[in-house]
Amino acid sequence: MTKACSTGVLVVGHGSRRPEANDDVREAARQIGEYGDFFLVEAAFLELEHPNISEGYTRLVERGAREIVVHPYFLSPGRHTRGDIPVKVAEAARLHPEVSFRISEPLSAHRLVIEASIERIRESMPDHEAGPESNEHVDGRAKPGKVYLVGAGPGDPGLLTVKAHELLKSCDVIIYDYLVNPEVLANVPETVERIYVGKVGGGRQTPQDQINSLLIENAKSGKRVVRLKGGDPFLFGRGAEEAESLRAADIEFEVVPGISSALAVPAYAGIPLTHRLLSSSVTVLTGARAGDGAYLKNLAASAAADTIVVLMGMSHLHEIACELIAAGRAESTPAAVIRWGSYETQRTITGTLLTIADEAERVGMRAPAVIVIGEVVRLRERLKWFEESVREFDCEAIDLALA
Repeated sequence: MTKACSTGVLVVGHGSRRPEANDDVREAARQIGEYGDFFLVEAAFLELEHPNISEGYTRLVERGAREIVVHPYFLSPGRHTRGDIPVKVAEAARLHPEVSFRISEPLSAHRLVIEASIERIRESMPDHEAGPESNEHVDGRAKPGKVYLVGAGPGDPGLLTVKAHELLKSCDVIIYDYLVNPEVLANVPETVERIYVGKVGGGRQTPQDQINSLLIENAKSGKRVVRLKGGDPFLFGRGAEEAESLRAADIEFEVVPGISSALAVPAYAGIPLTHRLLSSSVTVLTGARAGDGAYLKNLAASAAADTIVVLMGMSHLHEIACELIAAGRAESTPAAVIRWGSYETQRTITGTLLTIADEAERVGMRAPAVIVIGEVVRLRERLKWFEESVREFDCEAIDLALA
């Protein structure tokens, strides 16, 4: 059993003669478990209600807890969390000497509690006359009737921004793309509606007009809408078109930038886009026209950049390489193709402008992939880290399975 699965959380409320007050503590414990990804969570009460602290502590031990964090839920920092609770927890712990415990600091005047209190106060005032129109920018939660154009990053869920994570937890509907990693949606509450509008080259296409209409209709119905897009919404993500459509419909929107695959994927492949001795300029290009995917002959003007990054260019890799050579880049210029960058299945091949297209075809490289061209590609052999760490993990898993 992992440490995360063997750590229990005991949420302790005061206890009341009113059932609804006790139910509030139980619901808080449930949500703490759900949103905190805690596997072992129990509610307990100081007095008047069961389970008491000793009973709740024992339940966690019986469920497999080997370490217990006791969390006082809105209890007085003086009388309870410095007095009653330590005494009662210590009594319970003596019955289970094999289990360690800690008591968390009480919420009391925690900044987030104060901010939430301010928000509730303002909500009760007509037209929020006592202060700013909302606390949205303080607590990060989504606002009804508003659309958030959110970048989901390149794939690794760990690269999702804190703000994006908060919006995903507080929205009503998510309208998402093909390149959004399903793991990003795994911890979204079940009550959130999910609408897939992916566009796959050569496959199913959701018309942009239909996507725009979905955003507008959901926002007009008062929903909190997250438009979740792979990478960054304003870098070849058609986020600007969606923002224009929202503005024309008088819908409030906000752009939440994401880490673009143009930056992150080369880094995961061990390829820095700039280097003091090798590259002082970077150009990011699209290799296909939006809509029909036709090749855009637009590389000549950008061929002089030290490093060239091409997104959505796999189906035109031969043309891209030939055009750059024709524009003056040496045939021996290093090039790389990285598929499913930042995923555990990431795969990278390298070559030169003369050979990269044939090599990609030989090994079956397909979209989604990022193409990097320039001297910085030579650094990969020394700087590659991610694929090696994934291989080490796989080997360790296999060794454990065979042990």
